[in-house]
Amino acid sequence: MMNEQEEGFQEVYTLGRKTAGVRKGDSLASEEARARANMYRFLSAIFLNPPQQSFLEQIADKNYLKELSMLFGEKVVSGLKEFTATAPLDKELASLKQEYMDLFAVPTGHYVTPFEDVYRGMAVDGKQERGPLLGKRAIAVIRIYREAGAEMDGECKELPTHIGVELSFMSFLCEREAWTIRMEETGSLVNQEKTKTMDSNRYRLLQLKFLQAHLNEWFPQLNQSIQANAKNPFYRSLALITEAFLAQDTASLLGQPDSERHMVCRPKEPQ
Repeated sequence: MMNEQEEGFQEVYTLGRKTAGVRKGDSLASEEARARANMYRFLSAIFLNPPQQSFLEQIADKNYLKELSMLFGEKVVSGLKEFTATAPLDKELASLKQEYMDLFAVPTGHYVTPFEDVYRGMAVDGKQERGPLLGKRAIAVIRIYREAGAEMDGECKELPTHIGVELSFMSFLCEREAWTIRMEETGSLVNQEKTKTMDSNRYRLLQLKFLQAHLNEWFPQLNQSIQANAKNPFYRSLALITEAFLAQDTASLLGQPDSERHMVCRPKEPQ
């Protein structure tokens, strides 16, 4: 069984070729939403878990790298290409796990503090101050989680404003969009069910809202911090890919106003 990182990465193929891997009975719109959900889950896992050997082997595949270059541009992916071309992957795993701990887990010299609250503090004398954890930003994030019908997984050890959790929430929204599209197209969403859930347009509006009000407001700063603190190109390139995907997805949602169109550690549906 594939782990979260592998599954999300393989869905890049579907994102690049929108008719690839469509499941029987699924429309293109439903499959596209599912592919976006998997991409967000892949990105979420990058920031929530240290890398595994199988994941490194996946990204070393030239076809994967080619697809990523087509999706996000050569400049964005060049760091991964450099890493996979020069580093012996079996020997690099330990150092990458240490890099993960230094950047995202242990608050020491290279720690980037991957929480929205921190990067969106008050402006003082024209300078952005670091904000407190579990402040008003966290309240706003929790509010939109609840608006979408999601809650934090009890097994999740991270705060709701952690970058991995926020990306996982986007995966949740895309998954719900895919499900409601299928139900709408097959007529399976009966009136009683409609009162308990939102239609696919509403999930797309929430995706755009969360991107514009949250992720796009602070991830570019986190990316800059990763670029400055990461020792090798692996996490620098993955951070660039994340920012590029957020920008592309936002543009896609804005470009289709008529169709405002998950779980290592992610928001889950309440029982």
